[in-house]
Amino acid sequence: MILISTLSYSQNKSEIEVFRKVVDHEITNGEIYIQCDKQKTFFDSTDYKSQTELEVPTNILQELEKNAERSNDGMWEPELFAEFNYGADLLKSKNCLSKEEVEQLFEKSGKRESVISISEPIFDKNYENCVVSVTFWKFKGSAYRHSYFLKKVFGIWTIISVYKTWMT
Repeated sequence: MILISTLSYSQNKSEIEVFRKVVDHEITNGEIYIQCDKQKTFFDSTDYKSQTELEVPTNILQELEKNAERSNDGMWEPELFAEFNYGADLLKSKNCLSKEEVEQLFEKSGKRESVISISEPIFDKNYENCVVSVTFWKFKGSAYRHSYFLKKVFGIWTIISVYKTWMT
């Protein structure tokens, strides 16, 4: 029982660390809102290899692909947002926004906004490599997305490559 709770905690801890790394990276581009929804993450190793020049061992890519098949939609825990120490000039809300609140934001403001949604992080079996996607909404009907490949370097999650970019 202790082993199961320890493994569960380490997974949650890695997920939280990746979430924070992505927010730290994205917030440098200006003020943002964060959506509560955690979308399913898709990963195709062939697609990844064709879009990046990064040399990743095949067994790691296969693990990520297998784990992506088990990815699910979900919600980020509200407690994550209480710990952020960003000013209102960077993080426009101390709480994450639901899909409905994002729609209301766009309707109410009538201007461009920056709302990001971070997918469920997918890890290899050793929790040393990770794939996560970020979707940006600027206004209703306008979105773009890209995925990050992260690696744990000296105990810190580091963005290694950006790939799979699309926009509407």
